[in-house]
Amino acid sequence: MTMSTDALAASRSPLTTVSNPSRTRLSGATLDAALDDLAALLDGEVVLPSDPDWDAARAAWQLGVDQRPVAVVIARTENDVARTLRLAARMDVRVAPQGTGHGAAALGDLSAAILLRTSALSYVAVDPIGRTATVGAGATWGSVIEAAARHGLAGLSGSSATVGVVGYLLGGGVGWLGRLHGLGAGSIVSARVALPGGAVVVASASEHADLWWALRGGGGAGVVTEVTIRLVDVARLTAGSLWWPRERAGEVLKAWARLLPHLPREITTTARVLRLPDAPELPAAIRGGSFTLVQAAIVGSDELADRLLAPLRELAPVIDDVSPVTPDALGRLAMDPAEPSAGSAEGVVLSSLDDAAIDAWLAALDSEACAGVVAADLRQLGGALSAGTLDDAALTGIDGVAAAVAVAPATPAATLAQASAMVEAALEALEPWTGALQYANFVERPVEQRTLVGAAVDRLDTVRLTYDPDGTVLRRHGAGR
Repeated sequence: MTMSTDALAASRSPLTTVSNPSRTRLSGATLDAALDDLAALLDGEVVLPSDPDWDAARAAWQLGVDQRPVAVVIARTENDVARTLRLAARMDVRVAPQGTGHGAAALGDLSAAILLRTSALSYVAVDPIGRTATVGAGATWGSVIEAAARHGLAGLSGSSATVGVVGYLLGGGVGWLGRLHGLGAGSIVSARVALPGGAVVVASASEHADLWWALRGGGGAGVVTEVTIRLVDVARLTAGSLWWPRERAGEVLKAWARLLPHLPREITTTARVLRLPDAPELPAAIRGGSFTLVQAAIVGSDELADRLLAPLRELAPVIDDVSPVTPDALGRLAMDPAEPSAGSAEGVVLSSLDDAAIDAWLAALDSEACAGVVAADLRQLGGALSAGTLDDAALTGIDGVAAAVAVAPATPAATLAQASAMVEAALEALEPWTGALQYANFVERPVEQRTLVGAAVDRLDTVRLTYDPDGTVLRRHGAGR
């Protein structure tokens, strides 16, 4: 176990439940007094706009997102979360839970909300016999990957080790092992959820099953303080990247797309157009260069990888680092930034992908309108990620063959608004191939819930009315149905 029983117990102080509290609008000095009272009860702290650490406390991972809540609560225990919700349930203030700050733009306006930071709840406890991990609300996938890898196990994480486990799972969870093992949301065994009023419930297949259903890809209700997830055996894993010069993108991407229908579930791939900075920490062979990549993770031997990647290797990549790896390598494969930055990233799910789509994608990336896009991915879907694959979940899968994701940093030469416009222009080129339903974790801007979960939105509304009838907890993409 990576965390002691005593440490787990310390994060779960006894709660006094408040049933149906009366709500009173608080503002100005009255609100300040209520927050002062809350601060006196917390193991963590309340940070106000007048405090010197205000900007650091409210900062999102995407530094261009200007979060301006009425206050920030830095929770250190589950009891801190419950007490914050208890206060919010008595006043006309909402609570926006946030771990790492990834996907912050999708929360929308926080001007009437308390930002509840759960990053201090970052414990991870692995049960190698039961093949599960119990994870605090603030833990990142990097911590889970590292702890599970010691036992030859892995969680169904995404491309970035810095992403928070809970937020990723609530949005669905698409990662390198997904085509074989499904959405990360499907790995949720149980969750501890703090509700408005201060109660904490356990949601699982046998307890509060409706809430458990909603947590599995639908965003849930209340604030998740802890989740127990199923781990998978990855004793044999092969992963890496094939690199070609940027000018061969059309040839490589079309060959990759033609290969997709023939690949088994054991392999997940991403085709990328990538422009790297002239940074001294990068190897000389790739520093400052533009490339086309196919990245792959194969649950199996290097011999299996050789067979599956043979058609692409016939195109003579200039770099080929696909080799046997340990599970922790999956957190580095996509080369995602390890530190917060300002910029724009957005993605769409594609219902089909043919040569014409790739031509349109590359033409857009080559245009002046997309000059600041530094990474443009086509991420393979299908297999166990397909729609209808997962049972007892708000999101049963994703109806598409691939997801297109574009990233543009904000720089001295390009404002955040300009970076966002470049990303939008790249994705607009794929509109004829874009599906009706999208994937929450790739959508940075607030959208209607029905766009993300389809007809499941009606049942989600019922669950939320049951557990949070006043809408106290603000969630990503929660502005409308």
